[in-house]
Amino acid sequence: MTKNAAVKRLDELNLIIKTTRHRLQKAPEGRLASHKRSPGIYYYSLHETPGDSIGSYISKSDLSLLTALAQKDYDQKVLRLAEEEQKKLARFIRTCPDLTPEQVYEQLSSDRQLLVTPIRQPDDVYVRQWLSVEYPKKPFPEDYPELFTSSGERVRSKSEVIIADTLLRMGIPYRYEYPVHFPGAGTFHPDFTVLNVRLRKEYYWEHLGMMADPEYAEAALSKIDIYEKNGCFPGSKLILTHETEKHPLQTRMISAIIQEYLL
Repeated sequence: MTKNAAVKRLDELNLIIKTTRHRLQKAPEGRLASHKRSPGIYYYSLHETPGDSIGSYISKSDLSLLTALAQKDYDQKVLRLAEEEQKKLARFIRTCPDLTPEQVYEQLSSDRQLLVTPIRQPDDVYVRQWLSVEYPKKPFPEDYPELFTSSGERVRSKSEVIIADTLLRMGIPYRYEYPVHFPGAGTFHPDFTVLNVRLRKEYYWEHLGMMADPEYAEAALSKIDIYEKNGCFPGSKLILTHETEKHPLQTRMISAIIQEYLL
């Protein structure tokens, strides 16, 4: 875990602790206990003293008290673990160096960098090399509409313009219609091959833009089937978006997908 990741996690824990403590202040007295015997489960409210086995019977009809005591027990366990993790993370942050091993290369002078092979390439170098890969472009039919992204790249649909421009705006490297060969299925041209820079992981992004058309939908499902047979499962290495005339593609959803998989 990096120091930045630890700080982010600590912020999450602080919020959990604050929320849980606030909820526990309103919790009822007692601890929930249960005893299973025929014909069902019987619930009791025990005193707070550990080891106390004498309590008051709670009718199942008193659902509000049952849920409040169950929530209290859950919150107490959450709070204990959150506070334990909070202490360990705070200690880690105090003692963790500001510089990670991967960042040592970035601190070297340019002439020294030429003499060294880094354990991990800097992100800008990695992205530049990833984007520099040349590949044959899939041709457009002569009568095809001319649609261009904000960077001047020609694409095949207005939805692809939206996706490409959102990727550019959020700083996600991509290749448009980069050829991918699947044994037994031939060469595919995913709409976008996108890169999670932090994880150095590629995803194929297919936009299914005419799902109300039965023939198109059938072809799309066949394509997804080939992806899956080659180990590219939705959410793992395959990102899917779709639309119909009644359900158009939403920029908000594209941004959410990018946030989930690519940042």
